[in-house]
Amino acid sequence: MTHPTSKALEHYLTQPGDTLRMLNVRIGSFRVEELVITGREAAIHAQEILNAAHERTRRSRVTKNGTRYPEPLPVGTPARLLSVEIADYLQDRDNRGLARDTVDATARTLALLQIACGDVPVSRIDHAHIYRLWDLMRWSPPLLLSDPLYRNFTFEQAVARGKELCVEPPAPATFEKHRRFLSTFFKRLAKTKAIPASPMDAFDEVKKDLVTDPNKPERLFDEADLQRIFAPETYIPWAMKYPHRWWLPMIGLYTGVRINEAAQLKLTDVIQESGVWCIRIQKTVDPDLAHRNRGRSRQSVKGKAAIRTLPVPQPLLDAGFLDFLADIRQCGHPRLFPHLSAGVNKKTGETNARYSQAALNQFSAYMKTLGFPKGVGFHAFRHTIATELHHQGVSDEDIALVTGHSLSKRVPVLHEAYFHKKPVLARTKQIKVLAAYHPPVELPAYRRGQFAKLLKDPTKFYP
Repeated sequence: MTHPTSKALEHYLTQPGDTLRMLNVRIGSFRVEELVITGREAAIHAQEILNAAHERTRRSRVTKNGTRYPEPLPVGTPARLLSVEIADYLQDRDNRGLARDTVDATARTLALLQIACGDVPVSRIDHAHIYRLWDLMRWSPPLLLSDPLYRNFTFEQAVARGKELCVEPPAPATFEKHRRFLSTFFKRLAKTKAIPASPMDAFDEVKKDLVTDPNKPERLFDEADLQRIFAPETYIPWAMKYPHRWWLPMIGLYTGVRINEAAQLKLTDVIQESGVWCIRIQKTVDPDLAHRNRGRSRQSVKGKAAIRTLPVPQPLLDAGFLDFLADIRQCGHPRLFPHLSAGVNKKTGETNARYSQAALNQFSAYMKTLGFPKGVGFHAFRHTIATELHHQGVSDEDIALVTGHSLSKRVPVLHEAYFHKKPVLARTKQIKVLAAYHPPVELPAYRRGQFAKLLKDPTKFYP
């Protein structure tokens, strides 16, 4: 027969259920009486076996030194299975300390890849497999990777089910996120010589969708919105249930911090610096996690730029923030909002580092009672303060000092190694920036001991 490298076996199997039968296959000392191949994935496995046998026989006949001792095969020949490479890659991402959310999102993308092309050797994955993956992403039914109903679904079944349900296509940003994860995965394989080149080299960045939906609510609060949110007759009864309900919207309003940045604050994150009360957005060690891994923390930050120190705006001080701080110190809990849980990952048992989830759900429910549309929530405080400061002529660099956004650095070495931080100057800028923001609301005043009953019951606290 023609040797197996002349034409890929999977090309003979174009439809689901196709079968290829081969008799008396002989490659050197390698013998197969009968080989029955059903399906494209099986054809790729058979191709790898035959290729390896052919390569080994060829090398034993003709080697550089003229002996019959075979030279070692090149790295990646035959390549490891996709499932093995995925497992090692995800473990490496975890070892590097990437955020759990990022690792989980990558795992979902690679799980879809495996459904699209089967558990084949990674060297066999080409651009045609990626086209199949795009089809799967376009038509995959909701909860494809988590619903037990779909546990053993094939590519064809998943696509057919999605078409039957008439699923909506993903947003271009979703495709772009998957493309980035895949590009990074295959780039790593190419660097380790597991594959000769990345199949993602043929796929450029997904073009941003410029279409706007006039019915989509704007993620921005105007004056009437803010007055509705903080109206005493609705806000105070809702906020009196927990300390985080009382303070988180106020902190978000006046600082624009992300909800998780505020929800995870510890007592040690509130400090006095040169006579100015400040909040530090940072990630610090939780001692009770030290037995698992030194340096572990339930706190999380979005990136390096998010680590910052903010002066506590005067309206928060006037509303009794320091009295609340004293009550928490008396309570003895290390965090400002002890009734919020960081959550635990069901698969790994590790912390999700998301103190914000319960607070986010509660605030969203409150917003719904006020008549706000779906999609408008806590993050709109961040959009509101940034937009207001921008229209007041505050520079992007000064706004970023408050919001924790990163700015492009044309000379990174200069910025990283030679520009040293001057906290007093930075704080002066921040105070000036925050003082320029005057939302049209009157904050309710905190009374010392207001949450005394709640703070006396440690059984309701979370670490």
